[in-house]
Amino acid sequence: MPLRSLSWVLALTLAVGLHLSVFWWLARGDDVVTEGAQAPGEAGVVIGLGPAGQPAGEPEPVVEPVSEPEPEPTPQPEPEPKPEPKPEPKPEPKPRPPEPRPQPKPEPVADPTPVAQPSAEPQGQSREDAPESTSHPPGRQADQVAGADPAATQDYLQLVRAWLERHKEYPRQAQLRRQEGVVYVRFVMNRNGEVLSHSIERSSGHALLDREVTSMLQRAQPLPAMPPELPQHRLEVVLPVAFHLR
Repeated sequence: MPLRSLSWVLALTLAVGLHLSVFWWLARGDDVVTEGAQAPGEAGVVIGLGPAGQPAGEPEPVVEPVSEPEPEPTPQPEPEPKPEPKPEPKPEPKPRPPEPRPQPKPEPVADPTPVAQPSAEPQGQSREDAPESTSHPPGRQADQVAGADPAATQDYLQLVRAWLERHKEYPRQAQLRRQEGVVYVRFVMNRNGEVLSHSIERSSGHALLDREVTSMLQRAQPLPAMPPELPQHRLEVVLPVAFHLR
């Protein structure tokens, strides 16, 4: 066969094949066939055909679903502030009772001077020789004893008083009860300082204090002896004994 005839046969065959291919692709709905390389080193062919004689149509745009924006959360109203509780009214403080005014302490009364009285002489002495005895109320200075120096008498009485003060004790119970007072005690003593008799001339109003004076006389014996300036054999004394809380 001549070469020219062979070319026409090949061209016709190729044209028929192309037309058959077009009809086949149209039957498949213009599908696009994509083929890749079958083996390493082989080039792949990608063919896309449309209707014959018409330009390939633009691909239909793909409509992506639009995501609706999430609705913004409705802002919740801020809670109204709770009203602050009203403070309960404080109870009015009860008025304090007025503090008792401290009672003024009684001013210490100056202890009166002891009173010395001449005691009756022993039996056998004539009444004319015996000195007259006069009664003096407690707290008043006695008249001058017959034949005695007044200054010596007062000095001796102060000595006796200081001696008894050394032997005086303040009863504990009387202190706890806040008992105070002055006891006037009358006693008769001889020249040697021995107490021959005694009695409470005036009470303090508290039995504890009165009993303490009696005990004091017993503890303090013998009293200081009378000095030569006092000629009498016996001496009767009224002595105040004071009890004061400090």
